[in-house]
Amino acid sequence: MKTILTLTCVMSLLGLCSRNKYGVIAEGENEKPKGNLIEYQYSYHVCMAYPQRYFNIKANEDGVMTLSFSEQSNDEIRVMRIPDDALKAIQDTAQKYELYKIKQSFRPKAEVLDGDGWGLQLTYEDGYIFSGGSNASAFGKGSEGHYAILKYVEELLQKTTPADSLGIRHHSDR
Repeated sequence: MKTILTLTCVMSLLGLCSRNKYGVIAEGENEKPKGNLIEYQYSYHVCMAYPQRYFNIKANEDGVMTLSFSEQSNDEIRVMRIPDDALKAIQDTAQKYELYKIKQSFRPKAEVLDGDGWGLQLTYEDGYIFSGGSNASAFGKGSEGHYAILKYVEELLQKTTPADSLGIRHHSDR
């Protein structure tokens, strides 16, 4: 036990692991990616087979910018047309908030085997930013960018109309 405590303290001092006031451990570093953003993906899971919330933004094979989403642990993924500059707006937000500084992993100090989890990935032409949590929310450097992007994506979704629909896919088809 002393060894684990000592190792955790040393890791915190070296910046390899940090904790917030709630006892959440944050670990792992992202490198600053290069090039243009080509895909954004976010999912939030609870104890269900399919995500409670899922977003994916990328250009489809025809070059049309799409937002694929599902909600309420549903197998259906709705695909909507969105503005062509959506990924550029997300990339600008990621740069503004230095999202690449977000830790890769967030988890509680005590091991919890159920509950919720989330994952975020921004894929660039050269590199990516990844972060995720198991029963723990993001905090610290870069996390403000994560929340700002989520807000932007939800606003995009609210602006879509039935005419923007490009169809339905299923999680089970992936």
